[in-house]
Amino acid sequence: SLSDGDNNSVVTFTFSEPPGASFTAADITATNGIITGFTQDTATTYHATFTATDGVSATGSVSVAAGSYTDTAGNAGSAGSDTVAIDTGGDTTAPNITLITGVQGNNNAPSTIIVRFSETGMNHTFFDSTKLTLTNGVALVPNSGTWGTTTDGSGNTVDTFTLLVTKPNNGTTYTATFASGAFKDGAGNLSTTASQGSLKPAGTSGEPINLALTDPSHEGALITVTVKDVPSGWTIDGATHNADGSWTIQTNDLHGLTVITPADFAGAAVLDVSMTWTNADGTTGNMSIADNVEAYAPGSPIFAWSGDDVLTGSSGNDLFVFSQPIGNNTVHSFDAAADQIDLIGYSGFQSFADVQAHMADDANGNAVITLGDGQSITLDGVHSSALADGNFTFDQTPVVNNAGTMTIGDGALLPLSGIINNSGLITLDSTGGDTLLQVIQHGVTLQGGGQILLSDSAANIISGTGPDVTLVNADNTIEGAGQLGGGMLSLDNRGTIIATGSNALVVDTGGSVVTNSGTLEATGSGGLTVTGDLANSGMLWANGGNITINGQVTGDGDATIGNLSKLEFGGASSTDVTFAHDAAGTLELDDSFDYSGRIGGITNDDRLDLNDILFGAGTAAVYQANQDGSGGTLTVSDGAHNATLHLLGSYDANSFKLADDGQGHTVVSYNPAEFTLTGIGDGAISSDVVV
Repeated sequence: SLSDGDNNSVVTFTFSEPPGASFTAADITATNGIITGFTQDTATTYHATFTATDGVSATGSVSVAAGSYTDTAGNAGSAGSDTVAIDTGGDTTAPNITLITGVQGNNNAPSTIIVRFSETGMNHTFFDSTKLTLTNGVALVPNSGTWGTTTDGSGNTVDTFTLLVTKPNNGTTYTATFASGAFKDGAGNLSTTASQGSLKPAGTSGEPINLALTDPSHEGALITVTVKDVPSGWTIDGATHNADGSWTIQTNDLHGLTVITPADFAGAAVLDVSMTWTNADGTTGNMSIADNVEAYAPGSPIFAWSGDDVLTGSSGNDLFVFSQPIGNNTVHSFDAAADQIDLIGYSGFQSFADVQAHMADDANGNAVITLGDGQSITLDGVHSSALADGNFTFDQTPVVNNAGTMTIGDGALLPLSGIINNSGLITLDSTGGDTLLQVIQHGVTLQGGGQILLSDSAANIISGTGPDVTLVNADNTIEGAGQLGGGMLSLDNRGTIIATGSNALVVDTGGSVVTNSGTLEATGSGGLTVTGDLANSGMLWANGGNITINGQVTGDGDATIGNLSKLEFGGASSTDVTFAHDAAGTLELDDSFDYSGRIGGITNDDRLDLNDILFGAGTAAVYQANQDGSGGTLTVSDGAHNATLHLLGSYDANSFKLADDGQGHTVVSYNPAEFTLTGIGDGAISSDVVV
């Protein structure tokens, strides 16, 4: 058969005896193709090339009519023919964008958009960037597109296209929409429309939570909705539960689709929602959404996060908390007779009269409260005239009680504020996706003696909506790996924070000083890093994992180094440090000139690494003991710089040794004289002094 990829074939003509000059190319008839390259090979064989006509799906033929040629005696020749199947109709199927995923960049790196197609053979030189729309201030990084391949869920190899975009803030979302014609395949067919957004509906566990879906067709078309990654025990109202765990429903009323979680579930999970429909012009449209569902325990406040949000009321009395800043929010099932709205951090809203001055009904009769530029609350199905003073509170501190487990799944987001009476467990379960516990205005006070457990992933994030938002850990234990602060949170730790993972636990509060009157501990190989200044009146404990404080450390707190660990002070520090028994630990001082703390417990397996004292032939250490024998002063000099270290304990002045740390800096060790048994003779013990 012949096709677009192979549209020609060699035809051979073989005779029983030579036709001589009577057989020419004019004697050949071709159907659905042409003959070229007619050539005589021997007296009785000829060949030519048959090339199929483009745009044909039919049978091609080559024939020679009877009597069109003769032999040398003048006898008329017989007829002959052959056929071939032809399909050169071309690829007319538009390539679909089957998946759009986004990965947020680390630090100042751009974020990534990965587009997956329904086929290979895309035109790798074509991308119309004018067909891409990005929301929420995110912009395309010019000339950043790269092509690749991957394997889809059915095992087929398909093309991918990767773009870089400017990095949004932690916890924010954006939508990427590719209009029809953004890409084309090798046959010139233009890609269909596709969009990826991230919505965050919130509601009460055990009751319907609106999925916050809107009609992507804008035409009221019948839309097939498939929801994947639905946790066990969750149901999609009206949908069919498939054997693979997904849920499917066909509807032209996306506005009403809801999910119901088990009544004992609290937390957040991301649902993979895909929608397909047929447009008026017959083309297929599709859209994918990472739908973050927040479910709060019955009786708990329902919180809006710092972007566009959709919240759903329960059958009970609900408190909806909106803390500055929010996006454009919609509330479903608001009961004007029983529910309340708490406005936190909005200085212009202190009374119901202030609300009335900024409230009006929209074209559908829904009450809309405008809080500021890009910040609003729409009460679906509630007229403004139905609202009264009792529906609003202002800067009331919310209270959340958690005696069980509150779970934030991989890639999910959960906002909280106020007093969190956590006697149970709050988990952040990232396996690679950004998983965010968002602390909203005016902050959170953790009490109740519970635990916050972060999985061993750098993508776990506990962060605020601004540097003035504070997390006060009164008595909880926060442990694991990830980011605590994300540059957008103040931290007052009175409980325990432990870095237990192979990934680091990074405390980054931006420009604010971390306050610690509890314990900051590292047991995992990833260690604990505080990126800024620390006011420490509590304990720092390097206990199998390293601790690094990049800023200054003030206060009268203490530190302990044990279990083969290192404690590093990047700036001036006043913290007293003790080496535990058999610690084999290291105290690393980047600014030893300004270290004013005391150091105790040094033995022969411990090290003082002085990063501002160069090691060389002129480097020396001098120890001067106190008169009372309680300690002394160790002065280390490289000839240009001196570090004066205050030691606790009894030390031999001649037993301090200096070495290069491998980076040209000075390491101080203590190797005291000791007695070693060498033999027994004549009933006496002889010993050598080893220095």
